[in-house]
Amino acid sequence: MRYDAKILAKLALIFFGLLFLVCVWLGRKKEERKPPEGEKIALEDVGILLQALGISGEDISFLQEDGANAADSLTYGQYIQIYELLDGERIGLPDHANRYQEEHALLKEDWYASYRLMLAHFDQESSIWETTVFLLKMDTETKTAYTENGGIQTPYQYRSSAFEENNLRRLKVYVKGSELLTVKETLPEAYALENAWVMESTDGVLTCFYHQVEFEAETRQPVERERVADLTFRDGMIVDAREKNEKIHGRLLRMTEEEMEIEGEGVYRIAEGMEVYKLYGSLETMTRADLKIGYADTDYVIYKGRICAALISEQEEADQIRVLLKNTAKNSYYYEEVELTVEEETIRLRAEDLQVGERRSYRCSALTDKVSVHVEGIRKADDAYRGTIECYRTAEGLVLINELALEEYLYAVVPSEMPSSYPLEALKSQAVCARTYAYRYILRAGLPEFGAHVDDTTSYQVYHNSSENTATTTAVKETNGILLTYQGEPAQNYYYSTSCGVGTDAGIWQSKEAQEITYLQALMLDWPAYQTAQEQGSAQDIEEETQTDREAEPVVQTPGDLRQEETFYQFITSKDEEHLEKEEPWYRWNYVVEKLDEKALFARMQQQYARTPAGVLTKTEGEYYVSEPLGRMGNIQNLEIVRRGDGGVAEELLIETDTGSYKILSEYTIRSILCDGISEVIRQDGSTVVPKTLLPSGFFVLEAGKREGDVIGYTLIGGGYGHGVGMSQNGAKALSTEGASYRRILEYFFPGCELTGS
Repeated sequence: MRYDAKILAKLALIFFGLLFLVCVWLGRKKEERKPPEGEKIALEDVGILLQALGISGEDISFLQEDGANAADSLTYGQYIQIYELLDGERIGLPDHANRYQEEHALLKEDWYASYRLMLAHFDQESSIWETTVFLLKMDTETKTAYTENGGIQTPYQYRSSAFEENNLRRLKVYVKGSELLTVKETLPEAYALENAWVMESTDGVLTCFYHQVEFEAETRQPVERERVADLTFRDGMIVDAREKNEKIHGRLLRMTEEEMEIEGEGVYRIAEGMEVYKLYGSLETMTRADLKIGYADTDYVIYKGRICAALISEQEEADQIRVLLKNTAKNSYYYEEVELTVEEETIRLRAEDLQVGERRSYRCSALTDKVSVHVEGIRKADDAYRGTIECYRTAEGLVLINELALEEYLYAVVPSEMPSSYPLEALKSQAVCARTYAYRYILRAGLPEFGAHVDDTTSYQVYHNSSENTATTTAVKETNGILLTYQGEPAQNYYYSTSCGVGTDAGIWQSKEAQEITYLQALMLDWPAYQTAQEQGSAQDIEEETQTDREAEPVVQTPGDLRQEETFYQFITSKDEEHLEKEEPWYRWNYVVEKLDEKALFARMQQQYARTPAGVLTKTEGEYYVSEPLGRMGNIQNLEIVRRGDGGVAEELLIETDTGSYKILSEYTIRSILCDGISEVIRQDGSTVVPKTLLPSGFFVLEAGKREGDVIGYTLIGGGYGHGVGMSQNGAKALSTEGASYRRILEYFFPGCELTGS
């Protein structure tokens, strides 16, 4: 036994000795492990990315509030601290224990693989994302990066100093909100800017302009100054520059998404990536919509037979307007035949008489004479047109355009939009509104595909529906050239017929741009509000003063109060003697649908969905409503206005059936769907009108009549005529009757705007 014990002791000694040697060998092997090769992740970038996740230097000892040195790299030991803080094992972060020693610098690829997992767990709202940009220019003093490409447009703030080393390079970056966080990768591929404007070329350096950014770049290839060129970049410099020198010039007659027609030059296709530059005044990148139809203020750069750039070289006076004459008999812009009378000569034109693309123009030799236009089935109060009548042959038929001076256009617009019997100051306010409205469309044409700024219908402004007369022409002449402007630009000066005692704001059109138009305010259209504005000299403080002056009134102090259903009900079902338009027939009205035709209402919903899908929503799971094709509609069990805008205008209609629920958004869509085309509107003076496609306004309350749980009809108690945004024409009449000037009227309805021009 003793002998066996000695043997076992020796064997144990040998075993532990060998084990010790193995441990020493393994330790030495571990100490000798080489750090992985590759690009390291900067400690600065790690701190930026963790802070974006809400992790600060207080959470991790090596991240100081003042930031890390840009030259330092994240070590594996520091990575493990992050791993433990975030409970890395639980969220699936790799620990890399078999690859790194504590002092090794972590590779960038390993860090970003882990960071993607962090984002998946700690940024479920996706506030941090990855994209690709081309870095055009750096401003290191303000830490601003001007970029192109991807989802980022200039300028944006940047965090990592790595951006300063990568100018004129294409980068994969991380972004949060309005900040570029870090450079994940510098991409080696060449990057091209198509149709950049070369401003100057000096000593191997090009000064260029692209998408509102002026930048400089070194180049080995000489390029002439003031040229359009394709620029190819690699490693922070221009390696190729292709100049485009062919140009044409002429009036822009027509423009579609695919082509442009230039007078005297013909039709040209538009190149993909076409750019537009304004060269006079301050250099700017513009859009194709900024090219003025009917004007010759632009050179067009041609490359391989296509227009690749437009150079707006001068500021031509925008005093001519092109009006598309609609074929109202066929609800179309096309004619098969038209008869013109020019200086007692009758000309009959058929579409087949002209080649597709051919134009013929007719005007009188005397500037004050007019061309008469006769079309079968169309009767206008005034069929004699000033200026030129242009006939253009398309594949669909003839298109008629009346080109004339803007001021002369107004001679026929103002009487068509406002009765000439109204007081002169009201007519003058209408003339300024009509001029400003038209001028905006001269600058950005509404119908460029036809070569027209506007048409002659209510889609823009009614033209030639009433004959010219002395009163309205006087109003135009006495306001000659005067525009309503906001911060130097033509204002969006909408107008409508009659208010119900209150107007609303541009939010009714449910677009972000409209909601930001601050001068289109919801106003109480009553005498106390106007008198307050008069005393102040402007309408900017109407809301504040109105609330102060009317605190004694228990129901309505501001238009915002009318968002509440009960408050608006009390307002619209009563008559306020202080309201400007209380005597107008449209001030109050009733609309009764005695027998609801569910199939017809559903058909109107389908029509509106086809026109504006976002305006007709269907309920899905839970309380979610989505825009999707409408299914079968059952019996209607509820009709209810569930949301109102300022002034009480209906913004959301709920329709509940036994098969589903729907929400109708925007006052226009609601007015269309609830108008059955056969029921009468009874105005407050007892007169009746049958609206065919649209209710008088969106200012109404709805009372549904039911039988056995189903809606069988409905009654609307409403007021006003029109959308309710901007100037009420009958409100302007009331103010001018009391002695208000057109300037005071416009100040009241468009607070913050100015009158500019001659």
